[in-house]
Amino acid sequence: MTLFYRSCGALWHYQGMTIANNFTQLKDAVRDAIQAIAVGPDRGRDISAELAEKVMNGILDGAVDPVQAAVFLIALRMKREASSEFAGLLAALDNSTSKTLVDVETLICLADPFDGYVRNATMTPFIAPVLAACGLSVLMHGVETVGPKHGVTAHKVYQAFGINTLAVESTAKQNIEKHGWAYLDQSIYNAKLFALQDLRDKMIKRSALTTLERLLCPLQATGTTALALAYVHKAYPSIYAEMAKLAGYQKVLLFKGVEGGLAPALNKPLRRYFCDSPESFEFLEKQVLELDSDLQRSVAAAPLEDTEKAVQETLKLGLKVLAGSSDIARQSLVLSSAHILFSFGVGVSFASCVEKVERTLDNGSALAAFRALS
Repeated sequence: MTLFYRSCGALWHYQGMTIANNFTQLKDAVRDAIQAIAVGPDRGRDISAELAEKVMNGILDGAVDPVQAAVFLIALRMKREASSEFAGLLAALDNSTSKTLVDVETLICLADPFDGYVRNATMTPFIAPVLAACGLSVLMHGVETVGPKHGVTAHKVYQAFGINTLAVESTAKQNIEKHGWAYLDQSIYNAKLFALQDLRDKMIKRSALTTLERLLCPLQATGTTALALAYVHKAYPSIYAEMAKLAGYQKVLLFKGVEGGLAPALNKPLRRYFCDSPESFEFLEKQVLELDSDLQRSVAAAPLEDTEKAVQETLKLGLKVLAGSSDIARQSLVLSSAHILFSFGVGVSFASCVEKVERTLDNGSALAAFRALS
């Protein structure tokens, strides 16, 4: 018995030393990273993927002082993140994300902006049920609200309709296998990242987390897991393509969207990049789709007022469109959905995709798919 207690004492002492050593190593890593990147105009040095991952792991674990965490993330953005830094941050975020296998051949992850919309009434929350009605399997993921916009999100719209926005992964899996679509909240599949919301609000400005969180896909298909993601700034397609490959996607659709969301502008040609294999992620070729005159409008959508009122107005407008009404909101939803269907569908023309989407709106199947989760 004495030997047992001595052994336990030695073990506790060893564990205590290990924890202390890990803390010291993390503290040194944070100091080294900040000293490298937060130097001054055009003098910041890129850090390795390994160092970025180590610091990000510490931030996610709550082991890094919040002030240092904020300095680290803001300094990276001010310097402009290098590929190695993005890769390290993504690795840490991906490792903290729970993964669930879904029994579908192809799953499309819809990556709308997590901070939502403030300038335009958006139909993007309704893309998922429309695509489900067209025969695709899709996942919409996000959060209720996050800075800097704190705008209208899919979470808020679904919640207002009575959809369980805090369903667990197993429920989302069942919804996709049975109804063709699901919503999964970041608070469920990555609680550590979700816990950084207060820190992100205090930072005010966007960080690399805003860029990378949309690349996380907590559900994986048995066959192909694909990504549909929009951007605003022209520097981002190559960044997203490189990170999407590291995240394990087999196909990726990237395009310029209103407020960085999944709805392309109705008054401009649709500029996009489509990667149909991991090998093609490194050789992006811009494609331009000229829109049919029936889809074109001079503006994207009506301006928003306060967020809570806008959520109700967005839901009301979306339900009208799903019920077959014809207006500018319908054109936005048709274009958004048909574009994704055209990209990930099986050998059909863009015009045929538009017709298929419009049929789901006119025959009520899209509305039925939306109601299936309520």
